This record gives sequence, C-alpha cells and structure tokens, in this order.
Amino acid sequence: MNKCLLLQKSMLLGLAGLLLAGCSLVPKELAYEPQADLVAYRPALKGLDGKPARWSGVIAAVHNEQDRSLVEVVYLPLKSNGVPEQTEQSPGRFLAVMQGFVDPTLYAKGRSLTVLGTLDKPVESKIGDHKYEFSVIRVSGSKLWPPIKEVEVRYMDPYFSDPFYDPFWPRRPMRHW
Repeated sequence: MNKCLLLQKSMLLGLAGLLLAGCSLVPKELAYEPQADLVAYRPALKGLDGKPARWSGVIAAVHNEQDRSLVEVVYLPLKSNGVPEQTEQSPGRFLAVMQGFVDPTLYAKGRSLTVLGTLDKPVESKIGDHKYEFSVIRVSGSKLWPPIKEVEVRYMDPYFSDPFYDPFWPRRPMRHW
C-alpha cells in the first residue's frame, strides 16, 4: 500500500512540474531572471553600459560588417510572451549588435524581433539624412518571430440584400398546409 501511495505522489508531483514548465511564457532564448533587473527601453540610454535588457520591435534594416551585424529595430513594447505588440507608435529605434553574419533575407524589413543582451554606449548615425542617436544592445539571445500574415479584408455592403439567400436553407422545417 505504501509503494502505491508513494508512486501516486511522485506521479502527481511530476505532472505538476510538467504543467508549471508549460506555463513559461517567454521562449528559453529570451529568458532572464530576475526580470526586475531588465532595463526598459528609452531612446539613447547613457550610463547603463553592461546592464541587461530585453527589447523587441520590427526590423528596419540590417547592416553586415566583417565579424558582426547591426540590426536596426523600430522599438515596440513587449507582450507577456516576448512578442512585439503591433502598435502604430514607437518611442524610437535601437541597434541590436549580433555576432557573425545575419542574413538580410531572413531578417527582412518588417519582421518582428526580440533580443536579450547587455546595453552598450549609444551610437550616433543617420536615418536617411536625419541624424539619430541609437540605443545599443549587444545580443546574447534573440527570437525572430514568424512573419505576420496579412488578413484579407472583405467589404460587405450593409444595404445589399440577396433575395435568394436563405440562412436556414438545408435545415428549414417542412410546412404542412
């Protein structure tokens, strides 16, 4: 009897562990504890070199150099699962410095990206002809999210009426006169 009870308890604990592990919202490559230590995004952060941060947004451009890649990202706030929230407004852009080569076809303009890393000194550069000071994050983990599919929007005229449309058609009750 004791063995049966012990087996049941261990199975219950194992099942509870699996359920709790499934509740982790942020992908493992973006996980960081304690989350309170993560620095929130602000344009041109100064004096926070080496502090951890997890930022997200939409890729604006990729600049490949000899041994690293600079990914220019339009910042968007994070949802609880680490995915960038699609909004119409952004407080600014940041540069994600990634080691090695980043393929601009995969990291295409408009794709969503979340990065985890440490902050570095801001860099002055340009967006077109406009001078801009970028916050910089040295990436230790990243997640490139699947492309967002365009939703086809169909227009329905609210005043159109189809005289042959019967919403109850194959299941209309028979009337006996």
